Amino acid sequence: MQDFHHTMVPVMGMCTEYNAEGHRAIYDHISSILENEPASVEAQAPPALVFYAMRNVLRPDFILGQIPFLLDCLAMVDTFRRYAVKASSDALSWQEYYAKELISDSDSDMTLLTERELKKVQDYVTNDERDRLHYILVAKNLCLLHVYYLVTAPESCMLAEHLNDYFPGCFPGHDIPSKLLFQHGLSESEKQIMEETYQECKEWILDVTQWEEEREEEQERLLETLTAEQADATFQQAFRERFPPPFSQEELVSDLDDYLDIVERMIRRLEDYFPSAKVLDRFK
Repeated sequence: MQDFHHTMVPVMGMCTEYNAEGHRAIYDHISSILENEPASVEAQAPPALVFYAMRNVLRPDFILGQIPFLLDCLAMVDTFRRYAVKASSDALSWQEYYAKELISDSDSDMTLLTERELKKVQDYVTNDERDRLHYILVAKNLCLLHVYYLVTAPESCMLAEHLNDYFPGCFPGHDIPSKLLFQHGLSESEKQIMEETYQECKEWILDVTQWEEEREEEQERLLETLTAEQADATFQQAFRERFPPPFSQEELVSDLDDYLDIVERMIRRLEDYFPSAKVLDRFK
């Protein structure tokens, strides 16, 4: 792990040239953890590495085919956040305890959080449910966008497999568990959000299927006069006109960026407030 970090530091730094080999090494490293030891992901993937890998999928161009990988990374980030919230809650308890100690022992050299620091830590705990909902809604929208992408993508044959990962049990008689991390530990209300999303997605896929069947003869006529590539381009254009994206891709990227910034700032501030405690040491 240490050798890997030495290799990756230059890639994650301020480079003037795009290091494709280094970016691929980061992706392969996180993917190998997800595939081989998912139960210990949080202990092996440092937050900085996960944040970097996610932003590398989003920019310079959003790689839609990497959304499943992005979802697993997002679940890891929410694990970091939840651990930081737990650490914040513990810090508030200790703050209250030592504040009482200072009252009874005025000579104590104990240092408490400043009023500004205390407010920040309190906000992390208070905003736990809000930030969790932010995460769930971003994950839900990533699922929808990936389904939209897959319908006309070269890897469209993988649609059924990904539908099962996003909506486990959606195929009667095929009870196959999801391979994605975000599906684990969902609350009942979060499961309801995903169920409603599946119903929305199901109706949309039925509409697309009907449209494709109605276009079948037209597509065959196009193949008589156009090359396969030209006919496919015509189909793609007609599809986008008939079925625009479910939402703005730019807005989704912005929402995801906001969530990453929230968690990243939380981690940095806690480590700044408690430098000797190594609040998130388990993730390094």
